[in-house]
Amino acid sequence: MDIEITRLYKFGPFRLDVKQQLLMHQGEPVQLAPKVFETLLLLVERRGQLVGKAEMMNILWPDRHVEESNLTQNIFTLRKLFRKDQGTKYIETIPRRGYRFVAPVEEIQDDSAPAVPGEPSAPQETGSAGEILPPLAEANISLAVLPVINESDDEELEYLADGLTEGIIYNLSRLSQLRVVARSVMFSYKGQNVNPIQVGNELGVGAVLVSSILLSGSNLSIKTELVNVANGWRLWGEQLDRPLADLQALESDLALRISGKLLSALTDLERSQVSKTYAPKPGAYKLYLKGRYYWNKKSAEGYRKAIESFQGAIEIDPNFAMAYSGLADSYVAFDFYGVLPTWETSPIAKAAALKALAIDDTLTEAHCSLACIKMMFERDWAGAEREFKRAIELSPSYAHAHIWYSNFLMAMGRIEESSVESQIARKLDPLDGEVNQYLGWHFMHVRQFDRAISQLEKTLERHPGFFLARVALGLAFLHRGEFARAIEELENASLVEKPPLLLAFLGHAYAMAGQKEKALKILEELKELSKQTHVPVYGIGLIYTALGNGSQAFEWFEKAYETQSAWLNWMKVTPEIDSLRPDPKFTNLLHRLNFPPDA
Repeated sequence: MDIEITRLYKFGPFRLDVKQQLLMHQGEPVQLAPKVFETLLLLVERRGQLVGKAEMMNILWPDRHVEESNLTQNIFTLRKLFRKDQGTKYIETIPRRGYRFVAPVEEIQDDSAPAVPGEPSAPQETGSAGEILPPLAEANISLAVLPVINESDDEELEYLADGLTEGIIYNLSRLSQLRVVARSVMFSYKGQNVNPIQVGNELGVGAVLVSSILLSGSNLSIKTELVNVANGWRLWGEQLDRPLADLQALESDLALRISGKLLSALTDLERSQVSKTYAPKPGAYKLYLKGRYYWNKKSAEGYRKAIESFQGAIEIDPNFAMAYSGLADSYVAFDFYGVLPTWETSPIAKAAALKALAIDDTLTEAHCSLACIKMMFERDWAGAEREFKRAIELSPSYAHAHIWYSNFLMAMGRIEESSVESQIARKLDPLDGEVNQYLGWHFMHVRQFDRAISQLEKTLERHPGFFLARVALGLAFLHRGEFARAIEELENASLVEKPPLLLAFLGHAYAMAGQKEKALKILEELKELSKQTHVPVYGIGLIYTALGNGSQAFEWFEKAYETQSAWLNWMKVTPEIDSLRPDPKFTNLLHRLNFPPDA
């Protein structure tokens, strides 16, 4: 009988067995997710050589688009493991290029093929007492929470399933010991029949949570299963039955149970963070989840329904801080659609944010909402920055705080700082539509129109109905001089939403394309429309700008200033008004906007 030769690599106290797909440390097996193992093997096989990031991603994830953060996380996991041997450096980072395995490696041929210590013959279930068999490796305490499946026939209850998913992710993300995959990444799997082990391998995590809910009358049943990606073991599974009124308690209970299975111990503070509840009165949390569900639609109708739901939650529980924060968020987002004037929405938004903080000053979302209000409506630049920093301090992993802070920094003309924050946001929540579309706006503001178009097209591939991304893409084509494509994209956006400001952007595009009659027609249409509903006058100023009528443009920008238009806040950087910058009236307007001095 032929003896099979096993390829082994030895470095420091570690031994890498290629055939068994196993890493040993001082004779003990180390559990690694398959993609982490493949990352290590690639570096070891190319030891001493620079391996580029792009090449590594093509090898590790062939025929699949993944974010660079997946590779970064694999490297982080390996470095954390190698800390066991503090005297040796194993992986060297070559800035902006890739990685190199620098530790001495000995390659040996082992024809004995010994049994792997502790390797099970087949996947095992948890014991009757619920003990973990076996635990995850300490180096890969990471989790992906698949979207909860709604097994009810009622499609209206999708918000319960989505809300439970978000709540579990949100609560577990508070634990510094546990890495939890972002909401946007996980919701890309929604509605798909996926294999949890395959998902775990794609994302490079140690465990995947699979759950489903069924509503029967006023009772909610949730079935859960926690799967160890490395070997298929079922770490834990359970069915919990609770009254629907106890929804938030169920969510916190689940997060506590899951963290208990993945982590060896929780401090009292961590336990309280994971199990924290916000709405003690029955029914309020259900309406809050409905509000967030509609808020995530990112549409005018979605924001209207979100406002109704948050207000309903507040009526049930006047001390529900998160509902006030959601209400503030909705009114801030509502501003773009121009349905209500800023002077009506901004006091409501601010009162809601302040009420949320009066109830709970540690609520990250409320600090972020207040920062947006101070920036967009009050032009309190110092106050806005203070609130953004406080939000990030409270929750460094909250991507939307980083992306809005990036937005603020761009308005201030602090380009490099803005870029850093937008990249942080993207790493934290790489598939989130708002994060990705704002990155497109960022590139447009720094006149990198090719990058803006590429970024926005990718965003729309994943979120084809995202109105703001479609508008931004139209403007990016406009600034690159592709007028026909710009008009086409803006007209496509009008098939999704038709706010007056979009009509103004379309008029601006017609004027830039030399189609003066169409631009003038839209101009008159907007003026007539303003007699019936709120029309953001900033947009009228844009059309006059593109028509080359600077005096009329400044008249309408003055009206925008008087009516607290948030769009003026980007006057420092927005490309639409570049032709007006030499005019002394422009300098005067910037001065009155009270921007801090340039650094």
